[in-house]
Amino acid sequence: MKQKNYEKNSDYNKIIAQAFNSINKKKFNEAQEYFLEAIKIDKKNYVAYINLSNLYLIKNDTSSSINCLFDFLKKNGFNYSIANHLAKVCAQFNLNKDFDNLLKMKKFKNVKHNKYIYYFEGIINEKNNLFHEATISYNRAILCDKYFFDPYLKFINLLESKNEINPLEKYINKATKIFHKQKNIYYIYFYKSLFFYRKKKYKKSEQIIAQYNLEKKLISSNDYTIRLLDLRSKNLERLNKFNKSFSKIVKRNRLIKLKDENKNFDENKIINTISNYKNFYKQENIKTINKKLNYSDSLNLVFLVGFPRSGTTLLDTILRTHSKITVLEEKPYLLNLRHEYFEKNNNNLLSLKRLNQKDKDHIVQKYFDLINLPNKSNKKVIIDKLPLSIIELGFIKCIFPKAKIILALRHPCDVVISCFFSLFKMNDAMINFLNLDNTIDFYHRVFDLFDSYEKELELNIHKIKYENVVLNFEESISNLLNFMNLDYERNLKEFNITAKSREKISTPSYSQVVNPLYSSSIGRWKKFSIKKELEIKLGKWIKKFNY
Repeated sequence: MKQKNYEKNSDYNKIIAQAFNSINKKKFNEAQEYFLEAIKIDKKNYVAYINLSNLYLIKNDTSSSINCLFDFLKKNGFNYSIANHLAKVCAQFNLNKDFDNLLKMKKFKNVKHNKYIYYFEGIINEKNNLFHEATISYNRAILCDKYFFDPYLKFINLLESKNEINPLEKYINKATKIFHKQKNIYYIYFYKSLFFYRKKKYKKSEQIIAQYNLEKKLISSNDYTIRLLDLRSKNLERLNKFNKSFSKIVKRNRLIKLKDENKNFDENKIINTISNYKNFYKQENIKTINKKLNYSDSLNLVFLVGFPRSGTTLLDTILRTHSKITVLEEKPYLLNLRHEYFEKNNNNLLSLKRLNQKDKDHIVQKYFDLINLPNKSNKKVIIDKLPLSIIELGFIKCIFPKAKIILALRHPCDVVISCFFSLFKMNDAMINFLNLDNTIDFYHRVFDLFDSYEKELELNIHKIKYENVVLNFEESISNLLNFMNLDYERNLKEFNITAKSREKISTPSYSQVVNPLYSSSIGRWKKFSIKKELEIKLGKWIKKFNY
């Protein structure tokens, strides 16, 4: 019997080795056959199943990857190696239903074997914006095994992004004590330096970076190097070392540009879109579209737009403090519906001239379904905040011609320098901000389009300057509320309390809007050696917006 088992294991291992050899030669179908053969030899050995699952992922067959793991569990009973791998795949590919099915197969308790299940559950919850649930999951993983490093890192990062600074300090200190002799402790030291930045102890933050040589120690992680350079730039700026601050951002942006996932983004796509919009959204075309369609009253719908870093998140936070305003989470609700419409019409912008009542009503109804608020029945003013919807004002005019528009403005030089410095999630628009000249050019094109919209479309628009909000809050916000037929409320100036109560703010301003108003960001651009260049290149808009 022992001899048979030995021969069985020997054959099994040889076939697994042959499968890996085939993978190395990129003969994936051949490797798949080897793994299936190994499973026939020993159906209870999980090794072939896990590797077959990975092979399916290489072949972009997520469904088969998941099914083969579930197949093992159904045939052989629960196995933690299979379950952990299954949870990892679910977390990687946002397979929420499959993860729920995994959880139903076994009642999990806070025991050491379940640490990976809770860890991947935390990742899934975080991806689904269930941030409170994510913190619970990460904490459970830590309770299962206090020496399990990964959930500490995720938990600490989530606490910082949620502006929970006191518990952040607690877990940084806890992790430092536990992992002080391990190589990965330098990631914790990064968060320690970030914590001191959040506490406005910029010199202390820099001292920690220097003490632990973090730029060198974190160099193997591109993401953390990028974040560290971003942090150093902020510290150095607040320590009045402006040129050094600028150089860190140049280096950071270069690394972002070189990331594999960013190489497919094309800054010219949005530039071409802007050019096409400028040619199409003319008064004649819009009147043709509007005249043939019936529109319901959408006066309680307001679109808050502006170039990124113009103060839209500040206005969002102030306005959501008002008792009669609902501000939607920043998501491309209408933009996605625009994509859907044009995909059905061969991406032909001229197809809008053929927009019929049925298609328009479908877009409107689906929009209100997406925002999860009933059309007309909601008595509150609904504010849809998506800054670069400034580009989509022509489409908005076609679908919601009676909607009000709030345009957030800020000194063009401050906007450009802030966009260049900000750490955005990359897409075809945001990739422009990695280069200063591209940022300036993008600003020009966006407001050149807006200029055209103002001339060609009858926009019901209110312009509000960031500087006026900061320096003359009550008058500025009162005028804005009058535009929406609302009264001023005293609690509005305590907007930072509202911000702190939000679970998470997913914009680069997340750490700023939890503080009371401050004026230090006004005229920020004047501190850098490129100030003259900015002033000359943006002179047209400085004059137009009366700065």
